[in-house]
Order: sequence, then structure tokens, then C-alpha cells
Amino acid sequence: MHRASLAETVVEYYNASLDHYFMTPLANEIAVLDAGQIAGWMRTGLVFDASATAGSGFNPVCRFYIPPVHGDSHFFSASTHECAAVAAKIGVDPNFSDYIEETPAEFYIALPDTASGACPAGTSPVYRLWNGRADSNHRYTADRATRDAMISRGYIPEGYGPDGVAMCTPRAGLADSQVKVTGASPYAPNCDGVAPTGTLYTGAEVEPHIASFGSNNLIGVWQQDRWSDGGARGLRTGYSFDGGLTWSLSQAPFTRCSGGNAGNGGDYARASDPWVAIDPNGTAYQSAIAFNGASFAAGSNSAVLVSRSVDGGRTWSNASTLIADGSSAFNDKESISADPFLSSTAYAVWDRLDPTGHGVSYFARTTDGAATWEPARPIYDPGGRNQTLNNQLLTTYLSSRGSFRKWVDFFTEFDVGQNDLVTAHLAYVSSDDAGATWSGPSVISDMRAVGAYDPQNPDRRIRDAANLASFASGYRTFVAVWQDSRFSGGLRDGIAFSQSTDGGVTWSPPVEINAVPGVQAFLPTIAFRDDDRAIAVTYYDMRSDTADPPTLLVTLWLATSTDGGVTWQEHHLAGPFDLNVAPVTEDGLFVGDYQGFVTAGDTFAALFTRTNEDLANRTDIVAPVFRGLPLPPVAKKYFARSAPAAELTPAWRAKIDAAARRTMQQRLMGAPKPTPPRPAMP
Repeated sequence: MHRASLAETVVEYYNASLDHYFMTPLANEIAVLDAGQIAGWMRTGLVFDASATAGSGFNPVCRFYIPPVHGDSHFFSASTHECAAVAAKIGVDPNFSDYIEETPAEFYIALPDTASGACPAGTSPVYRLWNGRADSNHRYTADRATRDAMISRGYIPEGYGPDGVAMCTPRAGLADSQVKVTGASPYAPNCDGVAPTGTLYTGAEVEPHIASFGSNNLIGVWQQDRWSDGGARGLRTGYSFDGGLTWSLSQAPFTRCSGGNAGNGGDYARASDPWVAIDPNGTAYQSAIAFNGASFAAGSNSAVLVSRSVDGGRTWSNASTLIADGSSAFNDKESISADPFLSSTAYAVWDRLDPTGHGVSYFARTTDGAATWEPARPIYDPGGRNQTLNNQLLTTYLSSRGSFRKWVDFFTEFDVGQNDLVTAHLAYVSSDDAGATWSGPSVISDMRAVGAYDPQNPDRRIRDAANLASFASGYRTFVAVWQDSRFSGGLRDGIAFSQSTDGGVTWSPPVEINAVPGVQAFLPTIAFRDDDRAIAVTYYDMRSDTADPPTLLVTLWLATSTDGGVTWQEHHLAGPFDLNVAPVTEDGLFVGDYQGFVTAGDTFAALFTRTNEDLANRTDIVAPVFRGLPLPPVAKKYFARSAPAAELTPAWRAKIDAAARRTMQQRLMGAPKPTPPRPAMP
């Protein structure tokens, strides 16, 4: 067959609330859907090629609009006879009333043999499936496994031949996808076995993290059913074996609601801070903090737990306890890292806080795939009433074969100075011997976050990532992002970026990388691809917010750089959606202290939280996978911006102090929270 010269790609979308599929090759429609201007539509990741022009062996594909009374959908056909038959029924057959023929030739593609369904040489089948419902909708897919899965769901194959082939494409493939992972809560009422002490947001999922094993096996974790006064009823897991196109759900037994009990290490009412890592052998390690009662309250206890999976996330082991304390200490903000070179080796870090506000960084290690763990021990003590938070352990290799490596525990340190003024800075301690010994602290940068809030309701705070950074690493390289107000003289937080290309010895001055500096930007998460040094950052901002007081519209963006962070380009991920629908904690509106982002082979995979209009299901976790980074040139390309020289005034310092105090207080589960001062308005 002779292929037409002007090829184009037909992109498939899915709307979960409608349970409808749609496909289009039209650039204007793709732009509108990708920008979220028509709510609910997300890329499935499946695409196939067609042609924008007629050519030998290509048929025009007609497109009909099916009105709401019949489904509010679209119908496509590459058969001129079928197109004519549908057109002839409009106004005659009640089943086709108010159909609209939008175009007789949206694109051009080969037609299969109408008897056998066989495709011409050099092409492959595109199957057509019908949902068979009153809200009529068709799915067109070039993936045989997807076709079979749809039939198992009750869809009816249409098209030609025994397999229902509707068209024949020169090429089918994968592109960027975005899939909703979560659904309804699996937990029964009162499954935690204790009296409630706050507001329970059943069905609300927040604070995701993600890890990858190659390009196909992705594992994500998140809080399920968030409580207003801290933690969640359990932690859930999503796992994918097809690079994020489809997901299944499981859970580790960290709490009573998720199957924990006194016999398997999970005898706790609540859990928080989900984190996951995968070693070179494919063993996955999931960590969490788990606790009963308010921090430091009589009879309370807390622990750092780890569960492992050896089957890609399908099942999880009983919980191993790395540390457990009663009311005299609170273990918080753990993270877990798998050694990228040594199978069965993983490291956990966290902080252990006492009632005076003194918080020490702790470390534990396994070298046998989490069958056993070395005793937990402190690796950095900030002294006094100072504390660390957000410990994250990464490794970089300083030789091309990975023979000489450096392990680095990054954290935020809060120092309580004269007049109880709190300052925060990013720092780290390092090890050259896999955690046996550790260096003293090194400072990356001071932190000047003021925290995000609702511009129309300034007293309504957002529990964001103020004073919490996100890190990634590669060959001789560490990269970091965090919220910082230094770029606006203390008016609002932007996204700060810094990097080290000499294994952490020196760091670049922070620069601002959010595309629109005049609005608040918050909750950044970073990933780094070693092969081509690509940097990718997700973050939320308020550029689409309006003056309407009841709503707080935020949008999620992806910023990428391939030149070491000098220039960036932007890609819309989700929204705008109303953050006022999010669970409300004692610290403000909450979708997580962090989100998930990771390299997955030659792709990037993320997990993020978005809100819904349904108050019975306020949030969901969504998994975008970017298979085309770096993105092609786009209009929105910009330079990173240096911070202007500005005096740290007493008013600005007070806002930084207030934000630091909020961060220190919000870590305490169920503890009374002081009312922070109202932020100065821009």
C-alpha cells in the first residue's frame, strides 16, 4: 500500500466520570483537552497513525456527534458506505435523532477487508468496541490486549471480520498518558478500633510517592482516608506492569484498617508519610510512620514500619518495626531508599522528636532484602531545641562505573535562636561507607518560605511544602527544589532550584523556575534522568484563580530543562481544580506534604493529588507518564530567574518565622496548633 505523505497521530482520551472514550488527531482539540479546558478528559497513552490527506489506499474517516439523549459522544467510520448509512438515518430513525455529521473526513486511513477484517500489508488493526449502553460510546484501539479487556468488561466488538476491525493503521504506539489510579475507600466504618478525634475524609487520597523498576513496573503509595488531625486510616498501593497505562490496588498491613494487627506488626490506628523504593532485583520496600494517639499524649506510641513486596507490588509482607516509642518521643517523616547498585540493600532515615522540640536524624539499613534490619541509630544531632525534618537519603556515584559512591542524607534543619526566632536551612550529612560513618553537616541554602494561602481568604492556609524540599540524584549530581519567597521580597513563594555537579561539595545559587512569578507556586517535586541530564519538576500554582471567594483554583504544571537548569519549558498537567474541596487539616487545605515523581527507564512517571467536585470523594491520585521528554519546542519557554538583592526586613523575617513554626507544629499528630499570624498582603 502507498502511504500518504502527511502523517498525523490520533490520540485517545478517557473521561472516568462519564466512562467514555474519545479520539482525535486535531491539534486544536488536543490542545484544549490537554489544557483541561474540558474537565475530566485524560490521555490513555494509546495512539495510532493516520493521514491528514487523501492518498492511495486511504479512506476518509467520517465523524458524527451523538447528542446527549443518545450518549453525548462521537462515532467514527472509515467506510464510506457506513458513513452514508448513518447520515441517511438522521431525521428518519429515532435512534439517530439529532445526530450531526461534523465532517466527512476527519482523517484518512486504510479500510480492512469487509468480509474477513484483514488489514492491507504494512498496516495493523484498529478495533471498534461499543459499550452497548443508552449513553452510547465507542472505543477505537489498536492494542489487542485492550480490545480483549474491553470485551471482558461487556463491550461489544464491531467492525469487520471476527475480531471487529474498523480501520487499519500504519503504526500504533504509546504516547504520554494520564490515568486516575484511585477509587472508593475500601475501609469499613470504625475499622481503626478507636473513638474518632477529628474529621474523617472518607475516600480522600493524599500525599503520593512513586518508584519504578525499569519502564514498566511502577509502584505508587498514598494516604487513604485522611483525618483532619493527622494521618490516615491506612496506606494504599497502586501497581502497574504496563508503564502506567493500567493500575491495580493492594496495601501493606500498617494499620488495623489495612489488615494490621498485633501479630503482623501493624497494630496502629493511623499511618502517614508513605514512601516506596525498588532495588535492582525488583524487591520493593514501602515505609511509613504509624501511631496511636496524639503526639506525646499519655498512652500514645509511634513507630517507623517497613513492608516489602517481591511480586511488583501485588502483595506485601508483615511490617518490620525499625523503631517504636511511647509518649516520650515521636518518629516522623521517614523515607526509604533502595541501593541502585546492590540488590537486597535499602536504607531508611527519619527524625525522632522529643517534647522539648529537639529532633535527631535516625538511620537504619537492611542488606538481606528487609528480612532483618540493623538497629536504628542517630546519625545527626542538631542540638538544643533544634530539629531536623524531611530526611531523604540519596546516593551519587563519583566514577563512571559506580565504584566510588557517596550517600547523602538531606534534611531541613530548624534552629531556635534568640527570642525564640526560628530559622530554617537545607543541609545534609554524608557517608562514604554505606552509612557506617557520617560526616558533620553541610548547608545548601537558607530557606525563606512564607507558605501558601487563599488570596481571597488570607486566613485560610494551605498545608503545602513550605520548608520541605524535594531531591533527586545522578552521576556526580544532586538537584533540589523547594518553596521560597526570596524572589519576591517575601510577598509570595516561588519554586527555587539548586544543583550540585560535584557530588554535593558545592551548590548553585537558588534560582526561580516557575513560569509565572507573579502568583503563588507551591508543592514542587523533582526528577532527574541521568542519560541526558534532563530535569523535570512538577508544581502547583494559582495563575487561574479568580476573585470568587468560595473557590481556590490551582493548576498543576510540569517544567523541564535539558541544559542544566538555565532554560525551562512548561507543560500543563491538570486543572484548574478547586483546592477548597481538599481535606481540611488543622494546618489548612491538604493534598500532601509532597507528591511523587521518578524516572522510569527512559520515561518520567509521576503521581499527584487532584480535587473532585464530589464531596464524598474529595481527592484522587492521578498517574501521568511522560514518554516524550524533553518536550518539543513550545511557545512557553523561559529562563530561570536569579533572586534580586533584597534586605531581609523584620516583617519578612517574621513571616519566615511564622511559616517555620507552622511546619514544626503540623508534624505533631493531634497536638494543639497555635494560630499563626495573618500574612501581610502583597
